Amino acid sequence: MAIDIKKTENGILIENKFLFNPTEIEVWIINLMATIGEEMAYDRGNLLSIDFPWEYDISWAFIRVFIWNWNKLNFLISYEWATFAIIQSPEVLELDEVCDMNTWIFPDESVSKKLDQLEMEWNRINLSKLDEMPFEDATEWNQEEIEIKIE
Repeated sequence: MAIDIKKTENGILIENKFLFNPTEIEVWIINLMATIGEEMAYDRGNLLSIDFPWEYDISWAFIRVFIWNWNKLNFLISYEWATFAIIQSPEVLELDEVCDMNTWIFPDESVSKKLDQLEMEWNRINLSKLDEMPFEDATEWNQEEIEIKIE
């Protein structure tokens, strides 16, 4: 399984379906905000912005959102053949709900250390390393290869 991740000027594009931490809301894509919004902005016409902790059942995707640490949002996403988590708060990894994810996407080493501590396997993508090194080195994997593309 390869997860396609592209760093764009507007955020991190995952599988051309999800945009994490966008600087501007994109149309016809699921915008995953990094922090809680002032009001829930769920499905406003062709704008889909998820910025509130809840469960979202969108025709082709199921997204669970947890809040932790200074309003940081954490996402568990299942769609088609993929299950992945975007984890900003290491403490979320202790919740039972996160155990079924195949890929962990995270912004810094604190989450990686918690994954090691809990002995959680599968694929890891450290977003903080995308700028620092070639894309081949930005991932750590245990069982499957991950493909990361930077634009």
